Amino acid sequence: MKKVDGLLFQPPKKVNPDDAIEVLLDDPVIRQFVIKHDMKHDAIILGMNDFLTYKDARTMCARCRGLHACLLATSGYTPRLASLGGAVTLEYEKCRYNLTDDSTSRIDAMYVTKKVFEARLDDFDLIGPQRKEIHRYILKFLNEYAPDNYLKGMYLSGLFGAGKTYILAVIANELAKKGCKIIFAYYPDLVRELKSSISTGELESKIEDLKRVEILFLDDLGGETPNEFIRDEVLGPILQHRVLDRKPTFFSSNLKMKVLVEAMQVSQSVLDKSKAIRIYERVHELATEFEISEKPLRNA
Repeated sequence: MKKVDGLLFQPPKKVNPDDAIEVLLDDPVIRQFVIKHDMKHDAIILGMNDFLTYKDARTMCARCRGLHACLLATSGYTPRLASLGGAVTLEYEKCRYNLTDDSTSRIDAMYVTKKVFEARLDDFDLIGPQRKEIHRYILKFLNEYAPDNYLKGMYLSGLFGAGKTYILAVIANELAKKGCKIIFAYYPDLVRELKSSISTGELESKIEDLKRVEILFLDDLGGETPNEFIRDEVLGPILQHRVLDRKPTFFSSNLKMKVLVEAMQVSQSVLDKSKAIRIYERVHELATEFEISEKPLRNA
């Protein structure tokens, strides 16, 4: 059997792409990937370098004895095959010898103390039916979520000091370990920054970040002073984009979800109420509500 790289690097007039593909598909992992994603002939040819990089890296990783002996250019990180718009691409993940925890670098924490991100699922308080139900939902989300498998986020409502922020931080930390990109923002302070960014010309870029980040956490929604511009020109478009783009969004609030309508109203006019209702509807579309009526046994 000829080597695929040997076929590729012959003089151009002697290269037969079909022969190269045939040799490439002798690899069972690559063959399964091509079948699973129904890759077309041209897409396989265009992705040949990525397939070869993956194949060579897998061979080197199988023989590797530790980070000190890593032969890859991306030391400690090994490529895996991924599909993007019908084409193959490479994503990189830590290898079995890379035990460093860099997950928090994937969380853009805005106005939230870094201590929050010490929260761990193993420390989750399971006392009481409410927290057990929340724990089950978290496990379901962590086990089933993928960029191509959308799941609704959570809306945690309840009294001050119930540990809502801590619970959101647990979820954020666990998702970051899975490689998810996250923005975790304390919403009242975020609103203040968005207002100030109008004068610096940065508002639109900040809104785009909040629209497009893979997973968004808004802590203490409804804790800010109602503002018509923020509601209609900032929060509304962010939530609408995330609804349409099916991007998971998590919230915490001292208010029950249905009370958001009142909290978002600036006046008592019918028009203003209808705008507040639209915010509620988008939040309801993005998240399932869980109420916490008791404080945790542990300090959160």
